[in-house]
Amino acid sequence: MNRARQSIALVRRAAWAPVGVYILHAVAASIFRHEPYVDPAMHFLGGAAMTFFIFTACSLDMLPLGAPSRLAVSLISLGSTSVVGLCWELGELFSDVYLGSHTQFSVANTLRDLALDTLGAVVYLIVASAVSRMRSSADDR
Repeated sequence: MNRARQSIALVRRAAWAPVGVYILHAVAASIFRHEPYVDPAMHFLGGAAMTFFIFTACSLDMLPLGAPSRLAVSLISLGSTSVVGLCWELGELFSDVYLGSHTQFSVANTLRDLALDTLGAVVYLIVASAVSRMRSSADDR
């Protein structure tokens, strides 16, 4: 499959998840306010959605990785999602310092966000692994 078709396949199969979380965040924050419930929930869902997206990208052989095992793809997805979460928080810091946005309330808030990003990623990987095992055992019957 050529690179353009792979990119279109990735958008169809997985881009909806992080985009959906971003839209849900905007809508929910406008209704319920950003804190104390919307932000933690969106970081958790964002971690799961980004892991799904990266896992799918690796599964579509979009990256020059050869043929990594499921464990390797899971670790790449987890690490990449953690980096995305860190970059998001650094973007918020930049916005606070240089644009005066006041999106980061405290160090504890930032660490909570990073922990929830990672927790969402781990939960996604556990659920995806369980579903994969159930499917493979059903196929063996």
